[in-house]
Amino acid sequence: MTTTPRVLVVEDEAPILDGLLALFRAQGWDASGVADGASALESLAASRVDLVVLDLMIPGVPGLEVLRRVRARGDDTPVLVLTAKGAEEDVVAGIEHGADDYVTKPFGIRELVARAKGLLRRPRTTSGAPRRIAIAGATIDLDALEVRWDASADSPATMRLTAREGSLLEYLAARAHRAVTREELLVDVWGYRDGTVRTRTVDVHVQQLRTKLRAVPGGEAWIATVRGRGYRLALGGELDE
Repeated sequence: MTTTPRVLVVEDEAPILDGLLALFRAQGWDASGVADGASALESLAASRVDLVVLDLMIPGVPGLEVLRRVRARGDDTPVLVLTAKGAEEDVVAGIEHGADDYVTKPFGIRELVARAKGLLRRPRTTSGAPRRIAIAGATIDLDALEVRWDASADSPATMRLTAREGSLLEYLAARAHRAVTREELLVDVWGYRDGTVRTRTVDVHVQQLRTKLRAVPGGEAWIATVRGRGYRLALGGELDE
């Protein structure tokens, strides 16, 4: 990350775009903005930023397609999605396409800034050693962001993970002997400074990851819910507690 964090805001409503740019600049960020999907893709291809704030309902190339194309070319820049209030299907779709977090409209300024700063604090890989997790006959490759398993003798199967999903599984695997609370995950995986903030982002991500893992034999049992405490990675494929 550069000394001065750089953010690209993708928003077609001029008053909101101007307000967000002013907000980030007041926080000391180097903020730029575009109003459509094609311009966003062009800008991201031309230069790297530390964060993208992406409205899903933008003209031209839709926000979800922008997100899909960015991830498809291996760009893991944190993306904070802006979505209409109550549009949970947008949240789910955004996460499935690789979004790191979301904020619903109308949003509070303090919440948006906290989420943005949280994404900049997310853990990054520094070790050169391969990072793999063996679990119930499958392998999670945290460097390649893939899950691999033997679908047949001649045709092993693979499934892609988002950067956030990889970070979540890595964190749970390192603490597989105990339950991990939502507050811990918000601080250590999502980068929030305060884990007590009211948000469903952890639960939504876990729900979507569980759905995704159903493609892997036994994968639906990997992330166990420990009632009243949080989540635990069941390395042996145990059932939920």
